[in-house]
Amino acid sequence: MGKLFAIIGAIAYYLFYPFLLIMILLGPIMEFPVLLEIYELETPRAGLTLSVLCIVGILLFLSYKYPRLGWLYRKFPVMIPLLQMFFITLTGIELGIFFANLWADKFLYSKGVAIFLSIVSLIIVRSYLSYWYSKYPISYKVHKV
Repeated sequence: MGKLFAIIGAIAYYLFYPFLLIMILLGPIMEFPVLLEIYELETPRAGLTLSVLCIVGILLFLSYKYPRLGWLYRKFPVMIPLLQMFFITLTGIELGIFFANLWADKFLYSKGVAIFLSIVSLIIVRSYLSYWYSKYPISYKVHKV
């Protein structure tokens, strides 16, 4: 019975995986204009929600954790750091959208503070990625797989 659940779960994962790749790879490109539109139009906009981002993160983790789900990473080892970079960047942009929506929807703080918090969230994410990949270079991860 457990094997049946594993097979059904793997089939569902493989059906959803192309959408996961598209969402992660195109997510920062699609969500950054949303952040700019919030400040330009001064109205709240919907980005990806925290729950969608968590589900994407869990599915990404499962594909790293279980070798049967991560067959694509053995074929193209550079996909691991690429997806990590894009996912973490998407998280930072969504955090910036969150701060911008707090300003545009609830007026918790001024526009300058919202812009500052959005920029700080992007800077923190980029500095984290710089630190992480200076400590563990991509060539190290590619050869480890």
